[in-house]
Amino acid sequence: MKFPFPVVSVSGSRYECGVQHGEQVGELVKQNIEYYYGWWERNLKMSRSTVNERADTVIRVVKDYDAGLVEEMRGIADATGSHLEEIVSINSRYELAWAKPEQLMGGCTCVAALPGVTKSGNTLLAQNWDYRLGVKDTCIVLKAKVDDGPTAIMHTEAGIIGHKGLNSNGVGIVLNAMVSDMDRLGESVPFFLVCRKMLDSDRFSESVRAFLNARRSVSYNIMVAGEGVAVNLEAHPDDVSVIYLEDGVLAHTNHFIGDRAFKVKDNFLLSEPSSINRYSKALNMMRTVKGHSIDTLKMILTDHYDHPTSICYHPSPEHGADHEEETVSSVIMVPEKRLFMATHGPPCGNEYHTIPF
Repeated sequence: MKFPFPVVSVSGSRYECGVQHGEQVGELVKQNIEYYYGWWERNLKMSRSTVNERADTVIRVVKDYDAGLVEEMRGIADATGSHLEEIVSINSRYELAWAKPEQLMGGCTCVAALPGVTKSGNTLLAQNWDYRLGVKDTCIVLKAKVDDGPTAIMHTEAGIIGHKGLNSNGVGIVLNAMVSDMDRLGESVPFFLVCRKMLDSDRFSESVRAFLNARRSVSYNIMVAGEGVAVNLEAHPDDVSVIYLEDGVLAHTNHFIGDRAFKVKDNFLLSEPSSINRYSKALNMMRTVKGHSIDTLKMILTDHYDHPTSICYHPSPEHGADHEEETVSSVIMVPEKRLFMATHGPPCGNEYHTIPF
């Protein structure tokens, strides 16, 4: 079966999974390292040595959270001839953006529907991941099984071990970038490693626990779904809003809507006001469409209202090369069916590919 992105299958111990990851897509990992270190130098004025020095702190914090995650990153480093600090740094690239918050960017629209409002009687979870065009061709689908844990399928970036995905126990997650005036470049478990620990969980409640127990100095959002259940977890450094579905549906973009965010100044909206129209359009369509299906989600995810900063996101002419952004991938999941689908590029012009467990 041919896919427009590499499908990387790994299994065994954490370290062995990392080694296999590095052996299969080592050149793409190195490309991502060079891309991000170059980007940080150009836009954040952070030298390679400065980034690597910060990685030592990240390693200590991650070891307190789950030392196995460090071993998986070490495996990638050893297999690719890279420094552990380089692999840790690209896995914490979300947090590094706070070295210069005005450089933050990224869209992303997430939706979910419960069985009572779907034609099939199954849960649906989906996302458009809007991000930098510079990483589009170094993305992979990672299929990882650590020891006797569940298999997790993720659409991610080569060298990054956690992202949006679904596991073989039917627990799926999608995500949004968030920004508040409380965010800082402090001691924080990297967002993408929180995602991985959630996907390595056997049960829905364990996945939520992994989210809630992560040390955090920045804001982010994860929508998590299982068989017949979904909830949105919207976090800033001081608290988490638990947002439940209304009328069987849920939508989230990149601004705060939770009840625990009343004291937060939402800085992301200053640079990304499209979060409002994307949220409004997605939620309205989720509420008004009768009988949701994979096809209705595709219709929502290809919506072009307010183009180019629409749900289906496209590059804006005024952005420079370092800030060109589009829907790099769109994913749809059905936890009950263990179905994971992903595109390579915007869903308006690219087909969804099913990755089997």
